[in-house]
Amino acid sequence: METHFLADIIGTEPTFLAEPWYNPYGDCIVYKMVDEAAVADRIDDLLTIYRSAEDERPIGFQIKGVAEIIKKFGLAGLAVSPQVDDDSMISVSIAAIILAAYEEGAATIGRRNGYATAMEFNVPEEKRRIFRKDLLPA
Repeated sequence: METHFLADIIGTEPTFLAEPWYNPYGDCIVYKMVDEAAVADRIDDLLTIYRSAEDERPIGFQIKGVAEIIKKFGLAGLAVSPQVDDDSMISVSIAAIILAAYEEGAATIGRRNGYATAMEFNVPEEKRRIFRKDLLPA
């Protein structure tokens, strides 16, 4: 079997981490709870819910336009009990980013249900924040 051309960077064994991460090239936060095939259910321009291809249960989400949301609300506006270091905020709440994204569109039942689904994901407590240094788009 051939070695993958990125093996020296990503390692040789495939790994899956059930934790949210910021994609700087897509300017989005992605979270999948399980490593299985998913169907994307686009709620609006900012939110996509990932549903299991097997039984349609929600297994993750994606929030786009994170840099614009931060620009509009400011980092301080997205912090809920911020972690601070020398009076500067070092992380922001993913839940606050989801709520800010909800405010960007029409108040429809479909959007409300989609955003409620995203808020109900059981993100591990230590992963409910993203560090400011990691929120820089490419």
